[in-house]
Amino acid sequence: MSEIYPQIYRIVQKIPKGKVLTYGLISHMIGGRMSAQGVGWALKALGSGKAKKEFDSSNVPWHRVVNAQGGTSTHKVGLPPDLQRQLLEAEGIKFNSEEKLDLEKHLWKEILSK
Repeated sequence: MSEIYPQIYRIVQKIPKGKVLTYGLISHMIGGRMSAQGVGWALKALGSGKAKKEFDSSNVPWHRVVNAQGGTSTHKVGLPPDLQRQLLEAEGIKFNSEEKLDLEKHLWKEILSK
């Protein structure tokens, strides 16, 4: 695992329910040492949570990271196409008719001012 992955996971672990960050913002938060796409690959590497690792999908809310347009991208990495959307909707996030969430409303801005 890349030494940057744990840093990404710790950021994602802090995202509160009902809020999101984008892949690009996380890239910026780690000083651009990994691209937005690289952040996505780091999240894909989490695994299912069955192995009880320090970081896995059971303790890193990967679904709270979306693309810069407010859309989901997990269909690109082989996950069920609606899984991320369902998890976000369960947290009260609504999507519009274009399959996008309102970033102005749901973006976790408090972390960006730190």
